Amino acid sequence: MRALTYLGPWNVELREVPDLHVVGDDDVVVEVKFCGICGTDLGIVSGTYPVAVPGVTLGHEASGVVAEIGPAVTEVRVGDRVVINPTPFCGRCRMCRTQRINHCVNKHGTESGVSYDGAFAGRYRTTSAFVHVVPDHISLEAAALTEPLSCVLAGVRKIRPPSLSAFTYVFGAGPLGLLYAWALSLSGLTPVVVERSPARLEFARDRLPTGTRAYASLDEARSAFFGDPKAPLDVVVDTTSVMLEPLFPELACGGTFMSIGLKRQRASIDTMLLADRSLSVIGSIDSLHGSFVEAFHLVTSGRIPTGRLVTHVLPLDDHRKGFAALGCDIAGQAMGSTDEASCKVLLTPGDGDG
Repeated sequence: MRALTYLGPWNVELREVPDLHVVGDDDVVVEVKFCGICGTDLGIVSGTYPVAVPGVTLGHEASGVVAEIGPAVTEVRVGDRVVINPTPFCGRCRMCRTQRINHCVNKHGTESGVSYDGAFAGRYRTTSAFVHVVPDHISLEAAALTEPLSCVLAGVRKIRPPSLSAFTYVFGAGPLGLLYAWALSLSGLTPVVVERSPARLEFARDRLPTGTRAYASLDEARSAFFGDPKAPLDVVVDTTSVMLEPLFPELACGGTFMSIGLKRQRASIDTMLLADRSLSVIGSIDSLHGSFVEAFHLVTSGRIPTGRLVTHVLPLDDHRKGFAALGCDIAGQAMGSTDEASCKVLLTPGDGDG
């Protein structure tokens, strides 16, 4: 089978690798139908997030069809359409026992697309606890966004607004920004999205929950959405990694700033304000205990229309085009902006039927 292999920064290749088959009694081998390009993948390929093991197959936001099962597997059958939870955890270490499975100390060698072969490939091998059967009325395209939604729900759990009337902002209208807008809305808040890219802004405006809006700047959002050019910043979710330093002095008393981007960016903040205004600066990554199941429910119940966030579905052969649509020029070894209305890009290692 073919797999998109990471060799080093800006060095990824489609390679022929051995087919995957069942090894353990509880194994499940999935024929991958769709796998999303994640911000983590962009960071790995560009070298800004140096976590992947050279030689590993990239990709972790995947859905597909069960191809083989081990003799002990009873939860799924060959032919079932499934979504994959790519974040196994040991369940025994202190991080796991205190509900912080995203920081399992034994995760090295198990992280899909990082230290364990991921899903930009024809097949992916996991175990029965980490696949969920997708109901017939949900497309495998939509199901492929379960994992990023799970990460978003983990972040929303950490946000404790002073009230449901808190003025709430999401910076960036990429997949995570739009998913945060939906998840925050379901939690009772009414977020406003800020996006500088005209193409992404136009795409986002038609894909937000009722009552939520997207604007080209913070100033426009404050005046048009909240009716106050100095509207307070009670809750800020920053998907861009660059907003902490400029916005920190503007946070309202008791305000929360969450950073979820994986771009290296140093910022200076006034620690006196941190204490004097009772501010919270927090980060979030990966899934928490139970968040994948919650995300799966929101996708399969239609509460969050993840399929509407997909802008590109491309064969694995066109992976460079897919990365370029997200501003990652592999051939030119450069990260930048794009004029495309790109949101979630899916690659199809197989025939893509779903």
